[in-house]
Amino acid sequence: MSFINTKAGEIGVKVVYFGPALAGKSTNIRTIHRKTRPALRGRLDEIAGDLEPMLSFDFAPDTLPRIADRYRVRLHLVTVPGPVMSPVSRKLVLKGVDAVVFVADTQEEGGELVRFEDNVESMQQLLTLLDDLGVDSAVMPMVLQYNKRDLVEGPALRPPESGHSQPIVLSTLEALDEAINPTGLPTIEAVATRGVGVMDTLRVVVKDLLEPLRAEYEGSGSRYPVAAGSSGGWPRV
Repeated sequence: MSFINTKAGEIGVKVVYFGPALAGKSTNIRTIHRKTRPALRGRLDEIAGDLEPMLSFDFAPDTLPRIADRYRVRLHLVTVPGPVMSPVSRKLVLKGVDAVVFVADTQEEGGELVRFEDNVESMQQLLTLLDDLGVDSAVMPMVLQYNKRDLVEGPALRPPESGHSQPIVLSTLEALDEAINPTGLPTIEAVATRGVGVMDTLRVVVKDLLEPLRAEYEGSGSRYPVAAGSSGGWPRV
């Protein structure tokens, strides 16, 4: 839920990065923090975990349009660690969320996704937690990032004389998209370790956030464009 700081002239929004453990959520946050000018960003906070940490920081891109011609938007980014964090704790992190980036682990071996079921289970957990919090996932801005697209290995080819037909591959990226994205949410393919797709993912979710913010604080639902702005203000890959 967005909040307004009239003294600072800012509207704060919370963007949560969710997904299975080790899918690349922390890498996304670290990359965004590194690419943001120090004058615009807060400290990167980290809480250690068994498999992955919980990271958070805030920043105010100076190239986004001001809301009501007055308030700049401050983004509060936070990661939700995987199953090592209890559902109660994950629900607390999600409380007050304005948008979600779901980071899926789409590394492949032999043409099939290694963590197909982990991704599906994590999405189901997210939707359940949002429902428990009274958040309408059909309305809230959400982007799916298909990460680790550099770790793709095609199916092994059998020699023609073997007499064996090619196996039917069920856990493809297309099958995953059908399983976790039946409503056609925006998707971005990424290699977060190289910075590929990280900023594109953030731009898409922020663009979708601007419309409800304007509707809430200006009483208008028309979509804001993402401003080109000054050089270096809005982090770019």
